[in-house]
Amino acid sequence: MPAYRIKHITKKEVPYMVYVLDIDGQPLMPTSRHRKVRKLLNSHLAKVAKRCPFTIQLLYQSAKETQPVSLGVDAGSRHIGLTATTEQKVVYQEELVPRNDVVKLLSARRALRSSRRSRKTRYRKPRFNNRVHSKHKGWLAPSVEVKIQEHITAIKRICQIFPISDIHVETAEFDLQRLKAMEEGRPLPVGTDYQLGEQYDFYNTRQYVLHRDEYTCQCCGTHDNNVKLHVHHIESRQTGGDAPNNLITLCEHCHKLLHAGKTIIPKGKKRGKSYRDATFMGIMRKTLLERLKKRNRCSC
Repeated sequence: MPAYRIKHITKKEVPYMVYVLDIDGQPLMPTSRHRKVRKLLNSHLAKVAKRCPFTIQLLYQSAKETQPVSLGVDAGSRHIGLTATTEQKVVYQEELVPRNDVVKLLSARRALRSSRRSRKTRYRKPRFNNRVHSKHKGWLAPSVEVKIQEHITAIKRICQIFPISDIHVETAEFDLQRLKAMEEGRPLPVGTDYQLGEQYDFYNTRQYVLHRDEYTCQCCGTHDNNVKLHVHHIESRQTGGDAPNNLITLCEHCHKLLHAGKTIIPKGKKRGKSYRDATFMGIMRKTLLERLKKRNRCSC
């Protein structure tokens, strides 16, 4: 597995808990009777199935009586909380940090492919079709897809070592227009206000940014019809995206000087608050629940 695919996991498990599988590989209740576990291993009545978390598999037929175990999932963009509980106690806790490097890796790949076009190298046949016309219904961006898959993989991994009876997933949906209005001190949207967003009646984002900045260079203050205006990313597109709060109007001359490092953006012209995590939660909420329900139906 490549190094960049390794996930950083912080675990907070119940101390000295050993997870148990029956002879068919089905999960039983975990145990803290370490002496009993040691005897089973030494007498070859059990074997080590997994070392992290430490799991043994019985090599003889045993009773399959289990307690109801509930799995709670606190879904998130930066952190995923997982807790397995019985009626009496917590038997498993984990905090998983999902990957957040997909956007960076895709940007690096895009740059490498762009530079390849100008080099005299051998032609390489396309290895997959990732064009817009090939995207099926329900397609999600890779940065979103990988996080949803990590949620499902984490749930699947716990279901393999616990007799999970039910799963409770906590998701959240954010009102971005309301959050932006609160941040900017504007009246909160009500009713049809949600249909009249900040870019309402504008052809595209560029037109809105030029109108917002009154067709004036925010660096030198030029306001001349004979001067060509550009829309500049305050932070890189990879970091800040194409949201209007990350765009600023500059004249052609100031834009060249800025990229040459001979001038800077005036103080106060900073990128607004990012709502990337809130947007992700709104996208993944329905998809995650649908995939979990579909997986549960398939397993039944």
